[in-house]
Amino acid sequence: MLEGEDVFASARVRPANVLVNGEPHAWRLGLTVADVLVERGSDGDAVATAVNTRFVPRAARMETPLWPDDRVVVFSAIVGG
Repeated sequence: MLEGEDVFASARVRPANVLVNGEPHAWRLGLTVADVLVERGSDGDAVATAVNTRFVPRAARMETPLWPDDRVVVFSAIVGG
């Protein structure tokens, strides 16, 4: 170790985040997909959601917990054929 080196630098933990459409969003214990939508100002009725590539139905968003490093995708549903 050299003089002036931060002896605690390696012990510091980076803030926990989930990625929402590729952007970091602060994680906290109990965070759900529904919380993320509210915090981002998204209209939950107008979007579809997936966590780690798995579709999350609208009815399941309040019961779908998120964990650090989860990847959430929020997108506009396309209707038609």
